[in-house]
This record gives sequence, structure tokens and C-alpha cells, in this order.
Amino acid sequence: MTGNEIKKKSRYRRQTDIKGGEKKSSYTGPSPPGAPGPRPPCRKRRKSRTAFTAQQLRELEQRFRRQRYLSPVDRDALAARLALSAAQVITWFQNRRAKLKRDLEELRADVASLQALPPAALQQLAGLPEPPGAPGTAAPAELSEEEIDVAD
Repeated sequence: MTGNEIKKKSRYRRQTDIKGGEKKSSYTGPSPPGAPGPRPPCRKRRKSRTAFTAQQLRELEQRFRRQRYLSPVDRDALAARLALSAAQVITWFQNRRAKLKRDLEELRADVASLQALPPAALQQLAGLPEPPGAPGTAAPAELSEEEIDVAD
């Protein structure tokens, strides 16, 4: 038996049930990817979330309003000025662009749903009185000449 065969065999072990009978062999080697269980020790720990200061956020937001994408030179200068790494600036801008996209899609959906409403419902939502003679409103009662006549 070669060394590799011994290693392969040693990963399998026989289990016995309570009555002494043998069960199937079970594999005891490394878990396949995606399987529950302990993670391999070589995996790096994830970096904790960055808590940006109010000043950093203010400058990042101001720059984002002017420029959605940064050149490498601009990115490095901004990172140095804010005492952040270039990777943090890259990630912040990516996340901010994704947030802008989500917000715009939500606004478009809101506008589309409002456009689907009848005009009377829109006016009710806006808190405006309904105009006379608008569809769905009661027609004004006819006034007699006495009611129209204004005392001089």
C-alpha cells in the first residue's frame, strides 16, 4: 500500500451501531464546499464595517453629487484627504451608486402607481378640494334668481 492509499483509507472509518452491527462507512475528510460544519482554518477573517465620520460622509456626498465615478488619481487624493483607504472610497462610491439606482427605481414605481389613479383620487391625496363639475362629483344644485340676486 502506498502513502496516498493509506491517507485515502484513513479518511474513512467504520461506525458500529449499539447492537454491534456495522453501519455504512462515513467520510471524515474535509467538508465539500457549501457543506455545513467547521470552516477551513486558512480563511481570512472579514474586515469589520467602517464607521465613517460625519465630515467624511459630508465630503463623500458632496463629491458624489458632482462626480458619480472617480478617476484613480481623484480617488487616491480623496482617500488621502479623508484618511481612508482607496478600497474604502471605491466601496463607498459603489454602494452610493447602487443606493441612487434603488431610490430612482422606487420613485419611478411611485410615479407609475400615481399615474394609474383617477384624477379625483389624486386630488384627494393632495388634499385639494375637487373642482366643480369634475367627473365623479355631484353637480351643483341649480340656483334660483332670488339666490343669485345679491343685495345691493
